[in-house]
Amino acid sequence: MALGAILLLASCSSDSVGVAAPPKAIVGATLIDGTGRPPIPDAVVVVELGKVVVATSSKGYTIPANAIKTNATGLYITPAQVGARLEYGAPADLYLINGNPLDNPLLLSSPMRVMKTGEWLNANPK
Repeated sequence: MALGAILLLASCSSDSVGVAAPPKAIVGATLIDGTGRPPIPDAVVVVELGKVVVATSSKGYTIPANAIKTNATGLYITPAQVGARLEYGAPADLYLINGNPLDNPLLLSSPMRVMKTGEWLNANPK
């Protein structure tokens, strides 16, 4: 019986025993959040468990120490779906774009990076 318990514990992954993945922080991009508010330069977006938990200016905000950081300086971050809003609790489906999509909406068709439910995908596979 003890051997069975040991084998069961050994087969469990860290996710199945309640160890959450660290948050992801996207730092330095200009945030276009889909709410109609003006773009926020030098923003920070923090994602936990596939959801946006912070979307704000990086000024005065302390990124969690355990966060996995993505430097997005010079890029724009937007919701990946038209009409979506990048705000607290929203699904972390995001685009990092090399230019302002408000000036050139065609940029949305070729993002630099794509995040789907909090995980980075390869946007432009070769």
